[in-house]
Amino acid sequence: MNEPMTEPDRGKLADSARAETGSPGFDEIEREELSRLFGRVAWARVAVLPALVGLVMWLLATDETPWRRWLLGTLLVLASAFFLVEAGRHRGSDLHRGTVRINLTFAVLAQAAATFATGGLGSPLLFAMFPIAMVVAITARPPAPFFLVACQVVALWAMALAEAEGLVPNLNLVAFGGGSRAGWSDTHLFVNAAFASGGLLVVAGLGRIIRGAFDAMIRRALRARQESVRAHAELSALAGEIAHELKNPLASVKGLASLLAQDVATGKSGERLAVLRREVERMQGILEEFLNFSRPPVPVAAESVDLDALCREVASLHEGMAHERGVSIKVRGADTTALCDPRKIEQVMLNLVQNALEASPTGATVEIEASHDSGGVQVRVLDRGSGVAPELAARVFDPGVTSKAQGSGLGLTIARALSRQHGGDLDLVSREGGGCVAVLRLPAPPSQ
Repeated sequence: MNEPMTEPDRGKLADSARAETGSPGFDEIEREELSRLFGRVAWARVAVLPALVGLVMWLLATDETPWRRWLLGTLLVLASAFFLVEAGRHRGSDLHRGTVRINLTFAVLAQAAATFATGGLGSPLLFAMFPIAMVVAITARPPAPFFLVACQVVALWAMALAEAEGLVPNLNLVAFGGGSRAGWSDTHLFVNAAFASGGLLVVAGLGRIIRGAFDAMIRRALRARQESVRAHAELSALAGEIAHELKNPLASVKGLASLLAQDVATGKSGERLAVLRREVERMQGILEEFLNFSRPPVPVAAESVDLDALCREVASLHEGMAHERGVSIKVRGADTTALCDPRKIEQVMLNLVQNALEASPTGATVEIEASHDSGGVQVRVLDRGSGVAPELAARVFDPGVTSKAQGSGLGLTIARALSRQHGGDLDLVSREGGGCVAVLRLPAPPSQ
């Protein structure tokens, strides 16, 4: 009697199902999505760069203050070089977390320096602090947002103090209507600094709230997916256990039918027993496929395998079936070696050849050929059947999808899963002149 599946077995099956999804965890999803978002925001610099360059060039041409000309020129060179380097390193939108921190730090420092160089609290560039603070709060991880926003607040008060004490000559630009102080009193300066600081803190707080909501959505989605995977694993374990328990009664029915057939050789009763035996064998095949589908995948024991010999062995195993259907099998191929588990790949090829024989009309030929492929090897099984139905083409490898009246719809699903477990793949394509071609791709041994 087969033992039922135990709780540890169910746990292993659930772990296996979770591993098969290849689902990234919270940190990975968060990093990918936020870096992708930051990549799009970073490229927005392209839109504002011409205007900023034009403003700096105009100021360099109209203002003769030595320190301002030196600072603006240095910032222009550094910003252009930094932008070109980052654009060359990251042509896509998926940026590394370290790159995000570097970009944000440079943006905060460069904007503060540009604001100071163009008038301090009276500069039109002052307002750029707020969108930068929002981006920092959303995309950076603590403590980076608090540190960078704190740097912006310190820069505001430093500019207010420098202007109030007259530490920097000609801080306000005459081009913007200002003079040495632009008519501002000390109270006006510090009130402006206080309100700007409060605005930065409010914007940063809103950014952290948005980031928290974003993280909560990712966690909810991950929990829902994990629950779905766990439920699928538990259902698969239960169904597998039921299928496992049905195998013994079916074997008993088949054995009893065989004994009865010895006593009833001819007549209507003999025909009915033959039908009974065939149906029991079909049910056993379906149960075996389902058990293969529901079991956790066994690790691959890869070795160098002669594909030509394996193809001929599979063909010989189907000689009886081919003879019954009036179909011939032809094997051809060169010296082809694959890096695979011979037992598992034989299972894949048995399924493909059986499908080809069942689809082929009487008098047709099923061809099996092994050959070298770019970066690996491949086995092709060709038939002259009706091909894959258009309505099933996109779902032919999904569990339960089949064009056979009595098929389980698991054979191709298992076959593709086994091929991908080897680092290969399995595809079905239409054959010129009618029919179907099953293409099994496998890695070649390292020496090839």
